[in-house]
Amino acid sequence: MIFQIVDTNEQCRKVFADGKFNSIEEVQDLDFQSTWKHSSQINSLGVQPEYAYLWSKGDLTSSCPGHINEQWNIESTRIKSIMKSVMVAKCDVNTTCIYDYIPEKYLRRYLILKEQIIENIFSSYSKPDDYEALKRAHILSEEMNTRKNIFDKKKRTTNYNVFGTRTGRLSNKGAGIPILTMKKEDRVKLEPTNDLFVEFDFNAAEIRTLLALSGKEQPEQDIHTWNTEVVAGNSITRDEMKKRFFAWLYNPKAEDAVLSKHYDKNAIIEKYWDGEAVTTPYGRRIPCDRDHALNYLVQSTSSDVCIEQAYKVREILKERKTQICYLLHDSIVLDFTRTDVSKFDEIQKTFSETRFGNYLTSASIGKNFRDMTEV
Repeated sequence: MIFQIVDTNEQCRKVFADGKFNSIEEVQDLDFQSTWKHSSQINSLGVQPEYAYLWSKGDLTSSCPGHINEQWNIESTRIKSIMKSVMVAKCDVNTTCIYDYIPEKYLRRYLILKEQIIENIFSSYSKPDDYEALKRAHILSEEMNTRKNIFDKKKRTTNYNVFGTRTGRLSNKGAGIPILTMKKEDRVKLEPTNDLFVEFDFNAAEIRTLLALSGKEQPEQDIHTWNTEVVAGNSITRDEMKKRFFAWLYNPKAEDAVLSKHYDKNAIIEKYWDGEAVTTPYGRRIPCDRDHALNYLVQSTSSDVCIEQAYKVREILKERKTQICYLLHDSIVLDFTRTDVSKFDEIQKTFSETRFGNYLTSASIGKNFRDMTEV
């Protein structure tokens, strides 16, 4: 059965299904199988639905069947106009519900048509090969996007987008806290709503992913130091090795016989690039030429490693006050409460233990996101 969460505000606990509005508490026993997008309220239903948003790459209107297209344009335009009036009137949409403003007959028409579009998506589209990776990113993003965080002394939200980049890395779109592009000096404006921030950060995530794709085990120490000692035989300094490695990694024309003994770029490209696209271990297919193949493969896979581990952390934090507030490309930031300190080591261990081996992870804490201290 298709269902729709009517409003993502936590206090607005209504579900629309089978032409009816019901409270979440009234529909616990119904066989809900699919919906449009994730909402944290779905967690209360105890179901794991299929998300039409991911099947259609977020495009609802283009997925509308032709025979209801005119009706959909009328009803969706009406809803947008009503909500625009609500915003112009400066109504507090954070403490009220969408059904407090929209007459039920209009909201019902809109949701019935939306249900038909959702149904059409599942009957007309194929399930994406990277669906599981998309689903983890989508669930985390939607939950982070609805959470209020403190930025510049005001409570604001982020606006993560799972379809904003070619490689599948998360991006920030439109208004919201620009966590992925924020200048370092602005990080001081970012404060926790609980006791403090805790960030778990992979050590050289992309190099570790490259090592994994080369079929090698993960070193237990800092990977730049490991490269200096094991790969280069202590012939150069750590800083020199770091610069040398990234110059070689991101230049498809660069040659380095020493690095190539441990990181065979050509063999990796041959394995994952088919002449038109790379297909990552997470099922993402990214069209590209050979020169971009390795870069896209490593960036995309590293991002999915971080998202996959963050999703495991999310499971640990269910029913707890500590929550994931930000996800960067190689780290996770928690809005941490001191009462969860007993979970600190478990969270760090869980985040580190990836499908490609143990990624060395550092932990930092702070009262703002600029002044973080490693612990």
